[in-house]
Amino acid sequence: MPFNGLWLSLVERCVRDAEVVGSNPTSPTTLSRMFHVYVLRSEKTGRRYVGSSQDPEKRLGEHNNGQSLATRHGAPWKLIHHEEFPTRSEAVRRERFYKTGKGREALDQLPE
Repeated sequence: MPFNGLWLSLVERCVRDAEVVGSNPTSPTTLSRMFHVYVLRSEKTGRRYVGSSQDPEKRLGEHNNGQSLATRHGAPWKLIHHEEFPTRSEAVRRERFYKTGKGREALDQLPE
């Protein structure tokens, strides 16, 4: 890996670790990658799956290729909803909400 790629990888790891702890100041030195909450619908079973990722398109491919134990039984999956957040902690908070009773009710109200 070239030096720049290694440095970028280390910076991303530091930024990610800081966000998990919850002390992520917004500054020009941090990478401006957004975090996403996504909702998938199985075209096979009709079930819904809620997850979060920095790259939802790549993650959808992983779900459809059977690389996730939780979703391999329901492939193919289609994206039915997604939201963007500036920090991982905000995205995880929203993901957890969608996995509650009130969150599932909110998802039921969304148009597909």
